[in-house]
Amino acid sequence: MGLMVWASVPARATGDPKLLTELTRPALYAAVSLSSDGHYLAALKRKGDQQALVVWNAAKKPESADVLPYDRAELNWLAWVGGGRLLISLNEHGLVLYDAHIGRLRPLIEHGGPRPEDLPPVLLSALPDDPTTILMQWEDDAVEGYPAVYRVNAVTGESRKVVSAWKPVIRWWASPSGQVALGEGFRGRRQLLYSRQADGSWRKIADHDYFKDPPLDVLAVEAGGATALVLSGHASNTRELWRMNIRSGTMLQKLAGDGRFDMAAAILDPETDLAVGASFTADGTREIIWQGNTRRQLSTVAGRLGVHHLGLFGSSRDGRRELYHSYNPRGPIRYYLYDRDADTLNAIPHDTAEDSWPAPKESGVWIPVGKKGQQQMHAVLSVPKDGATGRAVVLVHGGPVSRASVGYDPLVTWLTAAGYTVLQPNFRGSSGFGEAWRRAGYGEWGRDMQDDVRTAGEWLVKTGRAKAGSLCVMGGSYGGYAALMSSIKDYDLYACAVSLNGVTSIPHLIAFLEKHRFYKLTVPRIRGHQSDYVLSRLSPLYRASLVRTPVLMLHSTEDGNVPYEEGRQMALMLHKYHKDFNFITLKGARHQLTKPEDRRTYYQAALDFLDAHIGPHAHD
Repeated sequence: MGLMVWASVPARATGDPKLLTELTRPALYAAVSLSSDGHYLAALKRKGDQQALVVWNAAKKPESADVLPYDRAELNWLAWVGGGRLLISLNEHGLVLYDAHIGRLRPLIEHGGPRPEDLPPVLLSALPDDPTTILMQWEDDAVEGYPAVYRVNAVTGESRKVVSAWKPVIRWWASPSGQVALGEGFRGRRQLLYSRQADGSWRKIADHDYFKDPPLDVLAVEAGGATALVLSGHASNTRELWRMNIRSGTMLQKLAGDGRFDMAAAILDPETDLAVGASFTADGTREIIWQGNTRRQLSTVAGRLGVHHLGLFGSSRDGRRELYHSYNPRGPIRYYLYDRDADTLNAIPHDTAEDSWPAPKESGVWIPVGKKGQQQMHAVLSVPKDGATGRAVVLVHGGPVSRASVGYDPLVTWLTAAGYTVLQPNFRGSSGFGEAWRRAGYGEWGRDMQDDVRTAGEWLVKTGRAKAGSLCVMGGSYGGYAALMSSIKDYDLYACAVSLNGVTSIPHLIAFLEKHRFYKLTVPRIRGHQSDYVLSRLSPLYRASLVRTPVLMLHSTEDGNVPYEEGRQMALMLHKYHKDFNFITLKGARHQLTKPEDRRTYYQAALDFLDAHIGPHAHD
């Protein structure tokens, strides 16, 4: 086909255009949050294809909201501080504060605050007992590249440094009341934790090799500042939730764990700041709630809503209003506000079109992998609502230290609505299944990890969910790399391959990453112990002459993770060797396709490509 650059969806398109529009546009209301006094809500509200930041009184309808002059692309993060004050971190314009009580928007710090080119600011504590003050970190003028801690008056905007920056600390941790208790840093590939002692001095309490020692992730300093909640793998292959003594680094109590899956987060009571549960992902999101009142309240609210997967998303400090969210298999997360005094439970509006979307039948499956099938790989199987058609896609997630899980995915909905069964394998190197599984992928690009992608396709054929010759592989980022490698190594199994922002040269990717800070935490798990020669032999760019299947490639010009040049060079090589391929340039897009028009281009082009090669009439 030669080199093609498409700027929009082709005129002759397959699939339902209305469904495409609905699946790719933003949720009606997203990222809903409740102020700590319970009086206000903030959210990103859909406006055409954009999302505007809005704030409204919780006692009124969302239609009465104030619209702030920011859209999603401008926002770094949001947090309620001091009751009804919304702190907004902007990508290029520092920190601003919106006081919902008086409808006033202003810069938080007029002079001396964080600058756009510096380290991004982090909120350490909203200091609930002192509503006029917040505790933050941002880059210290005196120590380039490292943050200091500041107490900021949210009313006047005045700031005062309370802990100066020092190497190698890049992240400070504070208790809810504002005690700076931990400093976390990295030196090479070593993770370091420093604890503040009773006399005010600092002591190193942890020194871990990031790739060899048990993992340790700090989640929060608990009330009182003596203990911290951490995810640790010191006593198990999987990450468990533990309570740690801050002064010594000693693990005091295991709070939650699972023999097969990693714990992902602690659930804190918004009123007391104490841990009441933990969450993790099995097939889908699960929660372990050990606090009786919280568990009973969740059960009661879930029963009133008629839903199974409900989580407490926020609460006022006095507990009079609570914000819940539910995982909806047909569409984006839905939010509900409970008023304890009035005993009312009101839904934040959602798009009613979601109720008619053709949700697939989803389940988690386990597939034997390895030379003798002695290991089990988790995968998410999504079947069209009317059953399998024999046409299927192996959809490979990016990362690769990430994972697929059961739950709404607009791309999966789009593909299954068109009759394609979708299998998402959590190959070796994926996260969430214990440290041994994650580390089994280190240095295995194009090898064991690639073998798992093939095994996933073979499983679909073996179980009758796909017919030979009617199977394609597809993915973004690392998943795009795996798809391209499949077009070289597994052309006997896969009839076509789709890559979005895929890595095409491992040596180029490593050279790009080595320009960034803390590259020693990422490069070793890609390189392993392999030479540049071996890595080039595992790179699609240098094996383009061996591509044996039709290929669709899309690449964003503003990709900050996998430079656009990787995609362009691969397209030139495919053109040189007269391969059957299409190449689409996504002008102005980034690694994650945040703009609906870019997602539509991707979804539509992928479906047209699949239909052309394994669709119902592809072999007529």
